[in-house]
Amino acid sequence: MQSLLRWSIENSTPGDAPSGPPRSIQDLDPAIIDHILGKPDAVLMKEALEGAMDLNRDESSRVTSLDDLEMLIENLDNANDLQTLKMWEPIISLVSSPSDAIRLNALWVLGTAIQNNPKAQSAFMSYDPLPTILSVISSTETNSSAQTRSKAIYCLSGALKHNAPAVDKMQELGGWNVLNNALLDSDISVRRKTAFLLNTLLIQDKPEEDEDTLQDQNQPTRVNLSAPFPSDAASPLPTSTSKTTRDALASSGIFRTLLTSLVSPTPHGPDGDDVELDVDYSEKALRTVVTYLQAGGPVGSDEKKLLEELVEVVRKKLASGSDEWNAGQEELSVLEKAL
Repeated sequence: MQSLLRWSIENSTPGDAPSGPPRSIQDLDPAIIDHILGKPDAVLMKEALEGAMDLNRDESSRVTSLDDLEMLIENLDNANDLQTLKMWEPIISLVSSPSDAIRLNALWVLGTAIQNNPKAQSAFMSYDPLPTILSVISSTETNSSAQTRSKAIYCLSGALKHNAPAVDKMQELGGWNVLNNALLDSDISVRRKTAFLLNTLLIQDKPEEDEDTLQDQNQPTRVNLSAPFPSDAASPLPTSTSKTTRDALASSGIFRTLLTSLVSPTPHGPDGDDVELDVDYSEKALRTVVTYLQAGGPVGSDEKKLLEELVEVVRKKLASGSDEWNAGQEELSVLEKAL
């Protein structure tokens, strides 16, 4: 501070008194400037990543660094700078860390960076991250905690929304089977997030369109799966995901799993002993079933039997005046029409 005060006095001009040429601000100690103005965000981002990657630091310190980075990239410009700073690849590598806490926070950083950010999403997808994310969601392949699996769904959501090439690639990677299993995850929050993601993908034909427009469009979007993901914002990704998702829900058995979960729910909880039907999950699952039917999704003979049971359940709820599942006459009409 004394150096700054001295520089200020030497470069001030009292009254109209003549003065010599001012000293350059470059003469100041950079540490003093950083102390007053703060370091540029790019520098802070690099320092945070370096801390997260440093294997000599304890886990808590590395997690703190990732938390700092996540807060920084909440800023859209900072998230877009991850490509310029060459930070995507090292962050993605942390998703394969042996530490569950590191995996969780790395997924958090990635998910935050790509949410509603097409430029960052395109750059992220250029590193082919889907196999890594899907491996975390699949409880049979990793020892990730429920919180980490839930955060992986959050990251996957950011990667798939308004991104037709990524959604098409899910079939090739077995991603729909992973999501089908996620609807049976022991942790109910994973099930909720999965159902919500599926419904979101079903209604996304174009960003501005709602689910009422889905019934009038029948030709699925075709995307070259072998083409690299563009990382330039000037090359926007195709956004329609509805029809690919609808077809995948039919072929992968996800639609059947959703129906079954509503009429004969699979117990959840760490010990699998919670048999109560979760209202939040049920609302999201029913919304997804309705959206699937509105999008023209096919109903097989076995699924029709489950659908009949679901219709009876919804009828009873409406007759009793229950507002559970946020189901009304409109939802019931969609279900009945599909029988």
